[in-house]
Amino acid sequence: MQRESAPATVAKSKKPRSSRALNATVLTTLAVVIAVYVGALVGYRLLEQPPKPFEFTESSVVEETAVILRLGKMETVENKLTVDVLVHPDRDLLDAGPEVAANPVVRLSSWTRDGELIHMHDDLKSNASTVEFTAVGDPDHWPLDNYISNTIGVEVFFGDGPDRRSVPAVIVVAGAINGWDVDSDMGVLDAPWGPVPSVSFHLERTRGAHAVDFGILLVLMVLPGTALFVAIEMLLNRRKFLPPFITWYAAMLFAVVPLRNILPGAPPTGAWIDVAVILWVLLALSAAMVVYLAAWWRQTREEELLPKPDPDPSAPKAGTMKQ
Repeated sequence: MQRESAPATVAKSKKPRSSRALNATVLTTLAVVIAVYVGALVGYRLLEQPPKPFEFTESSVVEETAVILRLGKMETVENKLTVDVLVHPDRDLLDAGPEVAANPVVRLSSWTRDGELIHMHDDLKSNASTVEFTAVGDPDHWPLDNYISNTIGVEVFFGDGPDRRSVPAVIVVAGAINGWDVDSDMGVLDAPWGPVPSVSFHLERTRGAHAVDFGILLVLMVLPGTALFVAIEMLLNRRKFLPPFITWYAAMLFAVVPLRNILPGAPPTGAWIDVAVILWVLLALSAAMVVYLAAWWRQTREEELLPKPDPDPSAPKAGTMKQ
């Protein structure tokens, strides 16, 4: 009796061990997933700098007129930087009455890096206007593309007709553009009619946007790898052929383009990322589907070539009744 109960005791002792190992594996996997998730959130928060709040220097508030350039948006394909232009009058203008400070005129001009005039913009005759500047860059270099604007001259005038007079003004850059680091370079242009305050912008994508970009690209490259692995295993008869997998392949194939389009600041169609990644992902998924169909053809062909079992002579034939 003792010899017969020994195997049963060993079997009972193995079950708790296997259950404990399974629980440990589940808990470890869950802990790793949570750690990676929290690490991704913390990393994104550290990489993505918060937008800078609008700030005046003390002299700008009390003594000087300021032209506020509030950043709006960046259109990479059109190479256009949208900016809101606002005028903050100084204390002397405010003391002269609201009608004096109510109708400023802002004159913008575009210059090359060498100080040559490109063109004069239309006068902005309001306290708040929206303008578009040219920011030169190549969107096909996404996500490592960067853009540089022309040097923008800024002048402010108050008054109408012969009473119009130029007012010295400082330039204040405010706001932020989501997904972009914007650096502004202040200077003074030596224009034929006198010195003109100027500013130029340099834009490049933030490190947080780069992290999201490369994460989605990694997902795109994993899809064809898993699809090819499963299809090849079925073709070599290492795994059982399962017909429902065809819907899985179709879902992955049609998910590529939506994943590509949700990339932050999605590049224009035909960019290098389409040739280097997207096109090859589509080709690999199509190849995996072809391998899957070849596995289906091979299995069904083998089933057709198998010898059919002989009919049972004792079984009643069709059309006859058992008496």
